[in-house]
Amino acid sequence: MDRNLRRDRAGARESAGPRLTQAVVATASLLSALDLFIVNIAFPSIRDSFHGASNQSLSWVLSAYSIAFAAFMVPGGRMGDRFGRRRLFRTGLIVFLTSSAACALSPDVVWLVAARAFKGLGAALMIPSSLALLLTAYPPDAHKRAIGTWAAIASIGAAAGPILGGLLVHLDWRLIFLINVPVGLPAAWLSRRIGETEAGCSQMPDLLGSASFATGTACIVAAISYSTDWGVYSWRLGILAGGGVALLLVFVRRCLTSPSPALDLRVFRSRPFSLSVAGMLLFYIGFAMSILGGTMYLTQVWRWDPTVAGLAYVVGPAIAGLSSMAAGRARLSPRELILVGCGSFAVASLYWLFNLRDDSQYLLGFLPGSVCSGIAVGTAQAGFLAGGTASLSPREYSAGSGILNTSRQVGGALGVAALVSITGTATSSSDYRLAFIVIACTSLGAGLCAMGLNARGGNGNGKTEASGSAS
Repeated sequence: MDRNLRRDRAGARESAGPRLTQAVVATASLLSALDLFIVNIAFPSIRDSFHGASNQSLSWVLSAYSIAFAAFMVPGGRMGDRFGRRRLFRTGLIVFLTSSAACALSPDVVWLVAARAFKGLGAALMIPSSLALLLTAYPPDAHKRAIGTWAAIASIGAAAGPILGGLLVHLDWRLIFLINVPVGLPAAWLSRRIGETEAGCSQMPDLLGSASFATGTACIVAAISYSTDWGVYSWRLGILAGGGVALLLVFVRRCLTSPSPALDLRVFRSRPFSLSVAGMLLFYIGFAMSILGGTMYLTQVWRWDPTVAGLAYVVGPAIAGLSSMAAGRARLSPRELILVGCGSFAVASLYWLFNLRDDSQYLLGFLPGSVCSGIAVGTAQAGFLAGGTASLSPREYSAGSGILNTSRQVGGALGVAALVSITGTATSSSDYRLAFIVIACTSLGAGLCAMGLNARGGNGNGKTEASGSAS
């Protein structure tokens, strides 16, 4: 194994220097981070351009991407090991860029949602291989610096997303998707110079199981999204929810019986890992509700122009990036980081609940909550990743981190569905009160999950090494 890794590194350095490799994979990280915030700020403009489209139908613009990303992220990483990481990275990047162009050309909502699903598939193929290529290009003693730069660029993308999204939406919302093409094409062309890693002999992951997971999750998300319109006793809701549960059970069975499962569920034998997955899921339900709800509040209740709303919203993502880097250096256990993050998020949502009104009060109404939520995201994410993997053996790190990131994407899809179900076409601050209460409850629930982690964790001295972007 060590001989293969050394050969991969040698091939990478002969084909392209480490800096070129870092520039290429950082571009992919930037595009993925931009996508989250740039699309959220454009949500009201996209809805208004498709006459008759409801928030429920448009929510799939966000959810389709998250579900596809979640379902195929871990299989995408394993396919990179089997067929070559550069090949999968390039394939994913090309799918991502092609789907971005298809989103920009969408004639209707169905086309846009389908293109977003393929875009999520592209991200699932691209992102896992990008970090592996970066680590292969650098010697082990330079890994920490390389990962830090990679994460910092993602944080920049998250912070720039609201501003760039607001500016582009002011011209045409289709530009938020089209902008990916000129940014990503040079990276796709330069990726040819990255050395290919040696293809492995591992089996193909169970893609049918991944498809069952994606379809089942989509059914659950749809049931939540339409629960208010249809009523909780509607037969349509029952069919959707029941079908979703059945498909997820099929997925679990395939994971337990397949020789090459989509997800290795054996890692759930670790209680701290299981609690971290549950906590990550709950936390990102609230996070997704807050970022979409925040942009909708600024543009629909306060009637702010998307450009102004983007500038106003940038504080949260910027602080999230800074707090994420600070969390990686803090001498706090994963449990302590999570409790700080979840507590800050609960404070943010309750502050908004009691202080946001129909009249614009940004400095005293919106900004303090944005600061608290930014601190929350950066610290909680680092804590969940460190706490979840601390109890795993090194050979389980890949499966464990993949499942944790999958729970983050699923939480995002569920949060979007919950928000549109609660708020509908909200135009008043009172329409958001229940949403703020739900965010506080999911934050507290995530914090309770953290109480089951060891009081001191991480690398053994209480200092966590996890850090990353808030994307």
